[in-house]
Amino acid sequence: MSGTGRGSSRDARLRDTRKRLRRRVVMVGIVFAALAGVLGWRLVSLQILEPDRYLAYGAAQRIRTEVLPAGRGAIVDRNGVDLALSVPRRSVVADPRLIEDPSSAAWAMAAVLDTDVSVLERRLASDRSFVYLDRQVADDVADSALALDLAGVYTIKELARLRPGDDSALALLGRTDIDNNGVSGLELVYDGMLSGVPGEMIIEVGARGSTIPGGEYRVVPADEGLSIVLTIDRALQFEAERLLVEGVEAAGGAGGVLVAMVPGTGEILASATVVRDADGVVRPSTEHRVATWTFEPGSIVKPLTISAVLETGTATPDTVREVPGLVVVHDSDFGDSFPHGTEQWSVADILRRSSNIGTILWAQDLGAEALYDQLLGFGLGSVTDLDFPGEASGILLPVGRWSGTSLPTIAIGQGVSTTPIQMITAFATLANEGRRPAPTLVLGSRDDGGVFTPIPTAASIEVIPPGVAHSVVTMLEAVVAEGTGRSGQVPGYRVAGKTGTAWKPLPGGGYGEDDDRRYVASFVGFLPAEAPELVVLVVVDEPAPRTYSGGRAAAPIFSEYARFAVRQLRIPSRFERVGLDQGGRVIATTPAQVMHRKAAEEAALSSGG
Repeated sequence: MSGTGRGSSRDARLRDTRKRLRRRVVMVGIVFAALAGVLGWRLVSLQILEPDRYLAYGAAQRIRTEVLPAGRGAIVDRNGVDLALSVPRRSVVADPRLIEDPSSAAWAMAAVLDTDVSVLERRLASDRSFVYLDRQVADDVADSALALDLAGVYTIKELARLRPGDDSALALLGRTDIDNNGVSGLELVYDGMLSGVPGEMIIEVGARGSTIPGGEYRVVPADEGLSIVLTIDRALQFEAERLLVEGVEAAGGAGGVLVAMVPGTGEILASATVVRDADGVVRPSTEHRVATWTFEPGSIVKPLTISAVLETGTATPDTVREVPGLVVVHDSDFGDSFPHGTEQWSVADILRRSSNIGTILWAQDLGAEALYDQLLGFGLGSVTDLDFPGEASGILLPVGRWSGTSLPTIAIGQGVSTTPIQMITAFATLANEGRRPAPTLVLGSRDDGGVFTPIPTAASIEVIPPGVAHSVVTMLEAVVAEGTGRSGQVPGYRVAGKTGTAWKPLPGGGYGEDDDRRYVASFVGFLPAEAPELVVLVVVDEPAPRTYSGGRAAAPIFSEYARFAVRQLRIPSRFERVGLDQGGRVIATTPAQVMHRKAAEEAALSSGG
C-alpha cells in the first residue's frame, strides 16, 4: 500500500516536471519566434521598405562632394589692363571624423599654418565632416601641411582676389570677402555678373580620406563669371593718385579728389581720392569720395549761374553794369575776395575776376526760381546715373525753403552742397554744347571667350542751348588765360576753367571767423577749349592758409595732370589741330620731330612767348 502511494507521488512530480518543461520550451520558442520576427522585419525594412535610406547613409561615409568655385570675372580698364582678378590658391581643410588626436594634430598644424592652436583644436574636435584650417595659403604652406601626413587633412583649390595695382583705384573697385563675394565698390555693384555659378565634383574616398581608384567620380563644371570693362584708364588713374598725393601734401590739405571725364560720353577716365591719416601721411582713401562726399563748391558754381543769366536773356557776356565794393542783401554784407571801388564790369569781366558782388547782382535780376531750375538742370541736388553704392545727392533746397540770403549765397556756391561727380558732370555739360552726359564707370562685360557686350547708358539731356554753352566756354577761357585760373594753363592747349574757394561749414554750424575759418579749394577745367575731349575736377579739402585758394591749391594739380593726360590720350595740341606750327609752316610728322616741337612750344609758353 505504501509502495503504491510512493509511485503515484513520483508520477505526479514527473508529470509536473514535464508540464513545466513544455511551458519553458513553449516560452523559449515564443521568444525565439519573436526575435526571428523582429530580425525578419528588420531585414524586410532594410532590403525592401527603406533600402535607399541606408544606402545613402553608407554612401555619405565614402562619397565626398567638393564645390568647384566659379572663376570670378576680372575687372579691367578700358585698354584691357587688369585692375582686379582672381588667381588659384589652395586652402587647407580637414574631416574631423578622421582625426584621431585633435590636440596633437592642432599643435602640429599650428607650426605650419597662420592659425591659433586653440582655434585649430576646436575645429579638429568638431563633429562636422568638413572644416577650414586656413584659407588661400601659399603653395609652400599647403605642401608643408600635407607633409605632416595627418589622416583627414587635405587641400582644396580656391580662387583669391588680387589687385595688380596694389591700392590703386581701391575706393572705386571695392573689395571682396574671403569667399569672393563683393562687399563694396564695383565688386558689390556688379557682383552678380562677376560671380558666375559654382560647379561640383563628387568623388568616392576611403577610410583615411584618400580617393578610391575606380570609385564614383562625377564633375559638374562651373559657369565662369563675366569680366567687367571699365571706362578707367589705369595709367591716368595711377597718375591722378600720385599727383593728388603730392598736391595735397604741398597745399597742406586734409584730403583731395581728382576726377577726369570724357565730356561727350560721360566716361570717367580716372577717379582718385586721398586723405591725410592719423599719422599725417597723405595716402589713397578706401572711400570713393568722388560720389559719396559733399562739399560747398564756392565759385565753380558761378558759370552755372551766369549760364542762366545768358539763357534767360537777362544779360549778354558784354553787358556792363556798375559793381560796388560791397552789397547788402537782407541782413548780410557781401564783398569780393579783393578790395575795389565801384567798377563798370561786363558779365565776362565778372566771371573772369570771380566777383561775388557782380554775380549776386545778376542773380537778383535773374530771380530765385530761374536760378534753382538751372542748377537742378545741371544735376545738382540729385544722384547721378553713376549707380555707385552710397552716392550722395547733395543739398539744393526748394525755393520755398530759401531764406533771405539763400539767393546770393547759392549763386556764388555757398549754402548749396554738391558732390564732385555732380560738379564735373555740370562742367562736362558746358563742354558738351549744353548737353548733360550720364556719368559712367563701366563700358560693358566680356565673357571667357572674349565676346564683349556693351552696357547701355542713359541718353544725354539738353540743359542749355549750344550758343549759351559756347559763350560760357569763351568766358571760362579768359578765366584761365588772364583771370584767377592762370595756374591751370597747359602749354600748347586752350583751356577753359574756373577756380573755387569756399568756406567750409563747421560741425556745429556756421563758417567761423577769419582766424579759424576752413576752406575747400577747387579747380575744374576742360581742353582743348575749342573741341573739348577731357574735363578734370580737382578739389583740395582744408588747404593751409598760405595756399587756401583754388588758384593756388587746386589749379597747379590740374595743370600737371592735364599735361600727362593729353599725352596718354594722344589729344593733339592747337598747333597739331590746325596742321601748322607757330610760324605758319607745315608741322613735322615723325615722332622725334613732334617731340622736339612740343618741347619748343612748352619752352616758349613758359617764358611768356
